[in-house]
This record gives sequence, C-alpha cells and structure tokens, in this order.
Amino acid sequence: MDRSCGTCTKCCEGHLSGVVRGIPFSPGKPCHFVKINAGCSIYEDRPDKPCKRFKCMWLTELDFPEWLKPNLSNVMFVPSKIESHDYIYALESGSELDTKTLSWAVSYMWSKKLNFAWQHRGDWSAIGSDEFVRAYLEYDKTRATKS
Repeated sequence: MDRSCGTCTKCCEGHLSGVVRGIPFSPGKPCHFVKINAGCSIYEDRPDKPCKRFKCMWLTELDFPEWLKPNLSNVMFVPSKIESHDYIYALESGSELDTKTLSWAVSYMWSKKLNFAWQHRGDWSAIGSDEFVRAYLEYDKTRATKS
C-alpha cells in the first residue's frame, strides 16, 4: 500500500522552514509555490531538497491511521535529530494538538520505544530515553533564550 500527499500541502503551508528556488518559507510564511489544498505549482520540477526528500511520518509509516494525515489532523509527525538522538516530533499545523491525537502518538511512540516531542499551544514536551530528554531539554532551553 503506497500513500501519497494528494491535496495535503501542510509541509508547504508555513509550518516548516526551507528554501525553494531561492525563495525562503518558514513558520507563518508558506512556500511561494504552494497552492494550499491543491498541491505544488512546480511539482514536476520541484527541487530534491527540501521538497523531494521531505516525508512526513504519515507517508512513510503505514501503521499511522488515515485520520492522522496532516490535512485531516492538522498535525505533522516529522523525523528529526538532536545530537546523536533520532526522534519524532508532532508539529501543530493549523490547529491545536487534540487529546485523541496526542494520546495515540504517546502510546505509539512509547510502544515502539521512539523518542518523541510535541508542540501544544507553542510549548514543547518530550518523552523517550533519559539521554534524549536531557538533550531535548537543553535544546529547548537554548531555543527559549533565542525567542
């Protein structure tokens, strides 16, 4: 079973950061080439980085339920790394992270022994190995002082 983005454009809507053809996008500023809820106006010629390389977890993990598709849940699950620690983070992408989604995600990540961080109302929390949580808290402290 293959999954596709279809009309989901959450990764391009200004929740993540990147540069496409020299034009930056970032939180609050969508990609210049996105047609929200329709797709990419340069899809066939989109660059490898960040466009072709980026895959939300809904696309890559077939055990993520259909209702977690980012345009349905307003949450993107994104693989990332802090120091030597791989982790997944849930990023609010259009509305507040709800209890159903967070409960599913915590249970899933815990059962798979995955490091996990999530955003809720602009604040971040994390669970996982002791080493990851320490690294994440240090990263979060650094991020807070830059704000």
